[in-house]
Amino acid sequence: MKIRIIGSVGSGKTTLAKKLSDLEGVPFFETDRIVWKREQTEVRRTEPEKRELLKQIICQPDWIIEGVHIESWAMESFTQADVVIFLDIPKHQIRYQLIKRQIKQLLRIESAHYPIRIKMLKQMFYWDELFDRKTKPIIQNKRMEEPQKWLTIKKKSEIKKILQTISSRDIV
Repeated sequence: MKIRIIGSVGSGKTTLAKKLSDLEGVPFFETDRIVWKREQTEVRRTEPEKRELLKQIICQPDWIIEGVHIESWAMESFTQADVVIFLDIPKHQIRYQLIKRQIKQLLRIESAHYPIRIKMLKQMFYWDELFDRKTKPIIQNKRMEEPQKWLTIKKKSEIKKILQTISSRDIV
């Protein structure tokens, strides 16, 4: 099983990937960890480095890849996926999730890969707007290429149904 999950920041990509990974015993990968070397400091990988890391992942028999990235280096993950799940969650739910995540991180209930500040929350709101303007049109075009393998989730409540469908293998 090869699953690619895409959606805006705060849409639930990582949560869904973790649940599917646990359910199916399939490893999941975050595109953020392909883009960034996270050691003492964050360093952005070069295009060839990102392509090579992605190639190593998609050569595996099973995988789940989640992330907002739809740049040229990431396109092969869409091509190779058996299923592409697009989390097209309403803006009010995304904003709620982003604020909730920020609070959990401030209370140290949840870890963060970035500084926890209001400035970062504003940046995430900006990224969400950017996703709507720039990434969604690309996704719409990509969906037209192979519509049979795309699932679009419009509400968080639909995720449970998707998990059951994938678990029962009706989808692939």
